[in-house]
Amino acid sequence: MLRGFPTVPRWVLALVLAIAAALAAQSVRLGHQVLQQLGGLSTAATDNMQWNLSQAEVEHLKLEAAVLTAGAPGDLPRLRRQFDIYYSRIATFRESPLFEDLRQSPAGAALLQQMQDRLDRMAAVVDSGSGPLLDSLPELAAELAQNSGDVRELALFGVVLQVEDSKDKRLKLFTILTRLGWVVLALVLALALAALLLGRLYRKGRRLAVERSRSAARMEAMIASSLDAILVVGADGRILAFNGAAETVFGYSSTEAMGQQMVNLIVPDHLQEAHQAGMKRFLQTGEAQVAGKGRLQLEARRKSGELFPVELSVSVSQSGNELVFVGFLRDISERIAAEEELRRARDDALAGERAKQNLLTVMSHEMRTPLTGVLGAIDLIEGTGPTPEQRRYLQAMRVSGGLLLQHVNDVLELSRLEAGADTEKRRIFDLEELVSGLIESQQASAKGRGIDLSLHCSLGGEPVVAGRPRAVQQVLLNLIGNALKFTSDGAVSVDVMRLPDGETVEFHVADTGQGIAPGDLDRIFEDFITLDSSYGRGSEGTGLGLAISKRLVQAMGGTIACESELGEGSLFTISLALPAAKAPPRQAARDRPRQNGACRLLIAEDNDINRELLATMLRQEGHQVTAVPGGAEAVQAAEEGRFDLILMDISMPQVDGIEALRRIRAQQLAEGTDIVALTAHAAAEDHARILDAGFAEVLTKPANKAELADVIARRAGGGVKVLPGTQSDIHQFFEALGQDRARSFLASFCEEVNQLQDGLHGCAALDDGQRKEAHRLAGSAAVLGLSDLRAAMLAIETAEDGGAPPVAPFQQAWTSAALVLAPYLHV
Repeated sequence: MLRGFPTVPRWVLALVLAIAAALAAQSVRLGHQVLQQLGGLSTAATDNMQWNLSQAEVEHLKLEAAVLTAGAPGDLPRLRRQFDIYYSRIATFRESPLFEDLRQSPAGAALLQQMQDRLDRMAAVVDSGSGPLLDSLPELAAELAQNSGDVRELALFGVVLQVEDSKDKRLKLFTILTRLGWVVLALVLALALAALLLGRLYRKGRRLAVERSRSAARMEAMIASSLDAILVVGADGRILAFNGAAETVFGYSSTEAMGQQMVNLIVPDHLQEAHQAGMKRFLQTGEAQVAGKGRLQLEARRKSGELFPVELSVSVSQSGNELVFVGFLRDISERIAAEEELRRARDDALAGERAKQNLLTVMSHEMRTPLTGVLGAIDLIEGTGPTPEQRRYLQAMRVSGGLLLQHVNDVLELSRLEAGADTEKRRIFDLEELVSGLIESQQASAKGRGIDLSLHCSLGGEPVVAGRPRAVQQVLLNLIGNALKFTSDGAVSVDVMRLPDGETVEFHVADTGQGIAPGDLDRIFEDFITLDSSYGRGSEGTGLGLAISKRLVQAMGGTIACESELGEGSLFTISLALPAAKAPPRQAARDRPRQNGACRLLIAEDNDINRELLATMLRQEGHQVTAVPGGAEAVQAAEEGRFDLILMDISMPQVDGIEALRRIRAQQLAEGTDIVALTAHAAAEDHARILDAGFAEVLTKPANKAELADVIARRAGGGVKVLPGTQSDIHQFFEALGQDRARSFLASFCEEVNQLQDGLHGCAALDDGQRKEAHRLAGSAAVLGLSDLRAAMLAIETAEDGGAPPVAPFQQAWTSAALVLAPYLHV
């Protein structure tokens, strides 16, 4: 395209022509106004007004003469008729648009009002009987004598208005003529400018033709040198152009290809019929499946008959009646081979990742289950009054079990971060309060090792930030824990400061421990790295703490680095974007009345036994508990009352937990109250789905008292005392509910299991109702400590569709469980 052409000149020309058209229209409109003004001057409405005013004076004289000559009753009809004529004339002055200017004038309006008042007085006399009228003729004559002066003044007032109106019309005509002159002048200038631009466009058009000729030559050279095969095909399917790259790709020379049917040269046999049908459809209807559809991947054929993959793009060009197709083809054989190799490598990597995930899942289940039993048994034994020596052994067992559980948690946490399954959302929290609480929780460990643990916070008076508090807390806990682990009789300091940019917060964790060798600084953030792997090492661990910390920091968009010298200590520096935020408003104390940490709690759980047990446990801790059996009831309860925390089961009939949450939030119920999911679904994807639905967090069943106390303390602000762990067995069940109530629920549970067993007898395939019932009863079995029965019911719930339900294991487990429950049912 020629530099500076044609965009600006055409735009300017269009603007000038538009202005000229507007000026022409304006000149026509002004000319029309001039003609109207001239016509108005030739037949002025003021002439008619003056005539009416003069005629009013004549009618007044006639009325006055009729009054003076009336002496007998026979003269009165003529007097009354003359009065009516004069009265209607004055009414015309008061109502006709012709006399609007007269009425708008203060003097004219006063004069008309004065005359109307007289007429009203005279009308009362004229409309009376003949006798009273004859007696009042002298008074009428006097009124008319006074009125004659007003009539003359009104006529003179009309003359003044006529003069002023004529003056205004002349001035208006002069103004219109002046504007018309300027418009005509501007129109002439616009037409001159348009002519100038048209001449310029003509000269540039000639230069453009030359430039286009040169561009065509350059385009031909580009096509000839293109690395992609370019074919130009006519509407009849014959090849019109065949560049050098096409000769290389297909093996035909340009001489061989020109004029030949393209379908016979390069289209494979199995695609020829579809190609011809597509060409025919396009020529008849204009419907295209290839042309104009971007890049497509198809097969083509070489001269040798070899089929190979190509990337094809076709465009349609039409000049007049001539229609041509321009095709760009690229041989992608090497790319397809490389993609296939990458696909195989990806599949191998995914297979390895799936194997790793399966291993971690099995490890989580197979190690957590016995660990839970071991730690629970320790809690039970501690409640039986052990001797001091036994207490030392129990403490050793607790520490070892907790350490093993932490190692399992580290491996699972690393897997979760690698899979990108971190579901924590950004929220507003008090950073200084979080770090202070963390330091306080580690002071006992520090003092036990003779370490001075200190904190220095400098957040510029803005401790409230927006970020991910759980991730920040975990990173700092890992770093402080490492510092305490590798330091003896020294000091560990934590510094938190906001940088001058106002967005970034830096954390420094420094210790005076043994330090790290320079060659190991790059390795400490790798997975399963322990710098001292000898048998005599003094610190235990999986080598995952720093690896997890690095992934968490990177997930938050920050950086982590380490500086260290052997024998001197180490300094870990973390930079995170934690912008200052406004603290959320706290609910007034009157909105959350509680005593001694008591909270108002709402529990939604469809399992009767679980619901009653959970409600009783929480009531024993002093909380006010409302328990409902389903999601719909939970919505109704949230509408009727205020709660500090809502514990919501997920799998409930009719209205499940997620739907109940949606209804509560949609109706703006329980605003400011967290809703925590209490569910048996333990998979990470299930937790992610639940959190995405809007739950504050997820508690996995069965939740012990310590977990419940923790979530109540964090989410509702209550539960100040730490509760011991709970055992989910029949003894505690009876202790929690009482003998009569527990026995009633136990009988209901047995009846429901028997009904499920009867429904499964002879059942070819499971329906959704049976699966949901198995899920519900599995929770009750877990509370009662019937692990085999719970496993059998979960197997029924997760059985494959269309297959026979696993009835035999269920019947065997129920037979054993019934023997265990029998003594409690008949006491």
